[in-house]
Amino acid sequence: FKSTEVTGRLVKSNIASHTAFRGFGGPQGMMLGESLMDKIATTLNLPADVVRQRNLYKSGSVTHYLQRVDHWYVPEMWTKLMASAEVPARRAQVEAFNAANRHRKRGLCVMPTKYGINFTAKFLNQAGALVHIYTDGSVLITHGGVEMGQGLHIKIIQIAAHELGTTVANCHINET
Repeated sequence: FKSTEVTGRLVKSNIASHTAFRGFGGPQGMMLGESLMDKIATTLNLPADVVRQRNLYKSGSVTHYLQRVDHWYVPEMWTKLMASAEVPARRAQVEAFNAANRHRKRGLCVMPTKYGINFTAKFLNQAGALVHIYTDGSVLITHGGVEMGQGLHIKIIQIAAHELGTTVANCHINET
């Protein structure tokens, strides 16, 4: 892309990172893929979300890394989301605003994102957790995941509480 410039900078620190710090090329790949979707939509004179919807996986599809797509509800969720978020009405509001404003513009995008996180070496696709169950009924969990605002700790606590038949109030995460 002629209008895109990406600069990486290496930083050395004596402090361990406590969050995700790389995307293994995922963000760059998504930028490329979505730029292609926009180009296709412009060329075909279609809204970009229509092109995106037409290119969603179908149940039974196989991904580029050979994962079969089963129990696939995204097309149904897409349709429900477009209706509940009132996307056509919002798009009309954006177009009306843009027509009435020469220098200020608004935009609207609906974009499905898939980040296939796994390794092709199957033995690397594993995780672990250390679970301490104390005599007072409390549970302390240490896991190898990275909490970065996605609610991982809450999900781990909910799973532990459900599987152990206790409450989430009894379960706690120990940061690693």
